[in-house]
Amino acid sequence: MNRNRPETHPVLRSRLRFVERRVEQTRRRLERQVDHALIPLDIQEDIGISQIKGDVLIVSRNDYVQRKVRYLVESDGYRCDIAESGDEAIGFLKLAKYRMVILDRTRRGRSQVFRYIQRYLNHVKVISIVRDERQGRESMLLGGYSFLLRTNFDSAQLSTCLMSSLQMNHRVCYLLAQGEPCNRSCIDNYESDDDIDEMEYANPDFAPPDALQRDEKQADFFEELQEIETHRDTSNEPG
Repeated sequence: MNRNRPETHPVLRSRLRFVERRVEQTRRRLERQVDHALIPLDIQEDIGISQIKGDVLIVSRNDYVQRKVRYLVESDGYRCDIAESGDEAIGFLKLAKYRMVILDRTRRGRSQVFRYIQRYLNHVKVISIVRDERQGRESMLLGGYSFLLRTNFDSAQLSTCLMSSLQMNHRVCYLLAQGEPCNRSCIDNYESDDDIDEMEYANPDFAPPDALQRDEKQADFFEELQEIETHRDTSNEPG
């Protein structure tokens, strides 16, 4: 027996280190998955499932942004909840039905919210609050409906986005997608209440860019969603 022979061959040691790294990476990934799975339970415990409103979700740690957006959203007649992080936002999205997410991206990217919505809830619109035009264009490419510039954004623009995206079911803000500023043309072109009630554009000039168009399966889903919303609104009318 050769006593000078190393206890472990260098190639074997290298492979063992590789396996140890993979095991550690897998362990951390599983821990993150468990933490994420527990977030909805934490929300239910902290808030109570009966207190979760649905409709519009505000995602921001900024108290000023929370108050400003909440006031505007509720003034326009929508219910809203507030999440302080991207992971918490996904927890809320798992617990209630939302039609829109207003995502503060001025300090954090929160791209995981876009990924979750695109994968599981692609009917949900996203309005991003961004630092600059570049980040705004990035948000649109990630699947956003529109964006607002900085935390001192124009309040009238948010009200315009709420009406055009929720009441008229616009697929995307055509002007912002083309790099043009908001001019309220999406709603100013409609003059009567009957026009506001229309759920799709009749004007082909307002078709969204190809990269943001829905496929046929998504279109069928939107039609079903519209029927559900119409039925719900009718059933809630006073007798």
